[in-house]
Amino acid sequence: MMIVTSTSTRQRRNDGFSSKAVALKLILFAAALGACLNLWLFHSHYSQDVIHLTHHDVDDDDEGWEMNKIAMREEWERPTEHEWEAEGSPVSEEWDPILKNKATEDDETATDDNDKEERSTLHSSKSCLEARSDTIPKHLYGKLQKPYINLGFPKMGTSSLHSFFQCGGLDSVHYRCSKLDSCSRCVLESVTAGGLPFQLCELPPRKIDVYAQLDNGTYFPQIEFLDEIVAGYPEATLFLTFRSIEKWYNSLKKWPPRKHGPHMNDKMRDANISGFPSGVGQNVDEFADWYCKHVERVRDIAARNSLSLVEVDIEDSTIAKRMSDMFDIDESCWGHTNANPIANPDLDLSTVQIAPKFVQISREEKKSNKDP
Repeated sequence: MMIVTSTSTRQRRNDGFSSKAVALKLILFAAALGACLNLWLFHSHYSQDVIHLTHHDVDDDDEGWEMNKIAMREEWERPTEHEWEAEGSPVSEEWDPILKNKATEDDETATDDNDKEERSTLHSSKSCLEARSDTIPKHLYGKLQKPYINLGFPKMGTSSLHSFFQCGGLDSVHYRCSKLDSCSRCVLESVTAGGLPFQLCELPPRKIDVYAQLDNGTYFPQIEFLDEIVAGYPEATLFLTFRSIEKWYNSLKKWPPRKHGPHMNDKMRDANISGFPSGVGQNVDEFADWYCKHVERVRDIAARNSLSLVEVDIEDSTIAKRMSDMFDIDESCWGHTNANPIANPDLDLSTVQIAPKFVQISREEKKSNKDP
């Protein structure tokens, strides 16, 4: 009888251990399944062509994640036009309600822009605001070394430069050096880590040929790290872009292309940029003076280091041919891209590429007008 009792006790213990083992195995299996599912969702999310932003892309002290998402999406790198055309697409489902709420807040809090184009007293007297066409000798045409680095400012032909080189088959980036990181951020992180300025912007085996816009409109690597860029890439070809300073300022005041602000000039004025402290930027002359000093600095550094500096006047009627001759790219690749009809009401829209952001906001306004 004692033997039977002892055997039964051991059997109950074994059964208990077996049940716990099964439960533990089920827990481990569920955890593994959950990890695989999360990995699959992550891969699906980031393998899409649409740019997805994480909290890493915004400052912790901004006013809420929803506001940050639309603010970052508005920072000059957006889904292409066809991505907004499909009803119920992932892009429209994600951003339609955010844009609608943002537009409502703008209507309630913002004031109208002054549509009158301000005239600068500096433009006619400052050579720093005019492109030089003779900086590259003709015997170097077709031989300029990469990378090509634009040190100019936004809304001054950066998109046209980007499209020109893309059309010519080069790997060009504009504002974003990857789907998940802006050029301004990866340059900052590269220099902070002690590397070359573009070291973390290029994921091997990629080798970027053209940096058409380095800044994000509020942080300017071409100002903060100009010396590091020149020292790190002594064979590179540098660029400065130019246009009418009044038209540039008018474009800043109307980008993003919506009726109410804040616009790019407002963001720049509040960003406390080196050489352009917070509060400066109340008029066209203050913006002109800022760009003038930047141009003079770039010209001086290029001359002292014997660097190739291409100066591009995007309003010059001969610029398409000169760019074609200089880089052996078809003349037809040059054109006006990312055009904003709000800032340029006299544009012949059949000859330019309209900014996708303008198309997007126009559709939003039409939808909101139809709503009761």
